[in-house]
Amino acid sequence: MWNNMFERLRKRMTLMYAFIFGMLILIVVGVTYSLVWYAVLMHEKEDLVAQIYHEAEEYVATEEAPVSEVAIKNGSMLAFLVKPDNKTVLLDQLLGAAAGDILKYHREDWPETDDSAEMLRIRNNVGDRYRYLVAVAPVKDGDKVIGRLYMFKNMEFYYDAAQETLFVLLCIALLLFIPACLLGYWLSKRTIRPIRLMYDKQKQFTADASHEMRTPLSVLNLAVQGLLEDTESRYSPFAAETLQMLKTEVGRLRKLTDTLMELARRDNLGLPVQKETVDFAALCGRVVSQFSLVAEKKQQRLRSEMPEKVLLKGDANSLNMLLIILLDNAAKYSPAASEILLTVENKKDCVVLQVIDQGIGISDADKEKIFDRFYRVDKVRSREQGGLGLGLALAQSIVRLHGGQIVALDNRPQGTVMRVVLPK
Repeated sequence: MWNNMFERLRKRMTLMYAFIFGMLILIVVGVTYSLVWYAVLMHEKEDLVAQIYHEAEEYVATEEAPVSEVAIKNGSMLAFLVKPDNKTVLLDQLLGAAAGDILKYHREDWPETDDSAEMLRIRNNVGDRYRYLVAVAPVKDGDKVIGRLYMFKNMEFYYDAAQETLFVLLCIALLLFIPACLLGYWLSKRTIRPIRLMYDKQKQFTADASHEMRTPLSVLNLAVQGLLEDTESRYSPFAAETLQMLKTEVGRLRKLTDTLMELARRDNLGLPVQKETVDFAALCGRVVSQFSLVAEKKQQRLRSEMPEKVLLKGDANSLNMLLIILLDNAAKYSPAASEILLTVENKKDCVVLQVIDQGIGISDADKEKIFDRFYRVDKVRSREQGGLGLGLALAQSIVRLHGGQIVALDNRPQGTVMRVVLPK
């Protein structure tokens, strides 16, 4: 199904839409997670500062330690009381806690401003990780400040809960991504529908116009030919030259309509090729033998290198046309006394055909465009040579209908390599 041009386009657009929807979902998940975590952290900071004031009042009134022994042992809550100079320790409840020493080691990271809080993420020498929220507030006896109380709250539980929440959000995002992909597939179909309709109308117009032009062109060609062969009439040199020019241009138009008709036939719903077992080496040999006469007229040498027998499934008439197009292009754009080489390589699952010339070459910018209809690299020379800019478009259509690929490569030091890969 994806071999069709529009199906490939639809697949790419579906992937693009899925990527966009996926990024939007991840952004929503990330923003939601960040906002929730920020709200929790702000609430805990305010709550810890309020708890310090409460414990400070209890300490002044009863000299009861802010934190219980149980909390110190399990490390859930710790306290540290110093005089206003931040040097004389009045109460040290970091002693006995697993994280006590490492918290003291990072004392420069403690908050300095009263009623503020900081998150400490630290590790000890053996790699144990600790996450504590530390806040500080003044301890007052009446109007006199007798010290500053630091309290430490273990936040591991909150981080574990946050990771679980993030995992749940990502699972929800994954579940949402599936309908997002289906939505992208549906949107891509609606997006390419006008393009497909326009393309179908263009194909129909090409087929109809080419068909309608064949009869009048045939009549016109016969009329011009009859005038040229009329020995009883005497034409001036100008009239004779005009008739010859008309014959040439009518011939070009007939060739154009025939090529357009062939392209329209192959474009029409992906016209299937009549596949049968073909000896591709023998087919190449016959075409090379026939085309050698054309090459000799242009003082060119046509040479081939291929195994004795190469079998593949394909349409012999279409493959014959493909070979003629590639060899004709090579001869058309190669100088006299140059060599054109046709090679066939028989691989395990494919056949590789190469037509190598020593012509003018193709720039990198033109390599993709040469397969577009009516595109010609050298328009002046193409017209002089009788080129229509449709040969390689037809060649690409034949290759694609065989499930293969065709590309243009550089031939060092000069020329072009047309490389065709055909599956067996």
